[in-house]
Amino acid sequence: MKDEVKRSYSSPLREQAALRTRAQVREAGHRLFARDGFVATSMRRIASEAGVSERTVYTHYRNKVELFQDALNVAIAGDEEPVAMRDRPEFSEVLATPSARDLIAELVGRNAVVLERAGALIMAGIESSGADPDMRRISDEGEQAMRANCLALAEALVGTGEVREEFDADAVADVLTTMSSPHVHQVLGWPAGRYRDWLAGTLTASLLRPVREP
Repeated sequence: MKDEVKRSYSSPLREQAALRTRAQVREAGHRLFARDGFVATSMRRIASEAGVSERTVYTHYRNKVELFQDALNVAIAGDEEPVAMRDRPEFSEVLATPSARDLIAELVGRNAVVLERAGALIMAGIESSGADPDMRRISDEGEQAMRANCLALAEALVGTGEVREEFDADAVADVLTTMSSPHVHQVLGWPAGRYRDWLAGTLTASLLRPVREP
């Protein structure tokens, strides 16, 4: 009986400690991947950065690619829930925004938050994709997901009736995918507020019909 009681109390504590250590390792990996790139970052360096043994790192992640994938997923989503961005309530809220200008403001604001968290990590994956087939797969999947999200947003924008006649949903998706990409965000290197203002203004001017004066 004493052993059973001890196990019932200690198991949750061990699980919580393991989750904290996993998060510690993941965050250390994120920092190093974003700063030094995927290829230059070893599991040993991640262990040192996290303040744990290399064996502990391998307890939580089978290899460096798995660690990178987890760090990327959490950075993009902002939490550890295994739910794609397209399936989250906040994405549906943006799609339901009735005004094209408000929809652009919403998508720009949310995109800026994601890129602040994950932009450097996304670029680290893209830059290493030529040297590693697994990283190529991760980058390709990320690009496909972004295109699908942008197409859904483009269809919502066209549905407002405020988009210029020369743009169909595919063309709008092309513009959104290009202008809101991590490449543009990184090249500009602007503070978050300036980046949001510029992107919202550029998309509005490029895609929407001019507002007629009453």
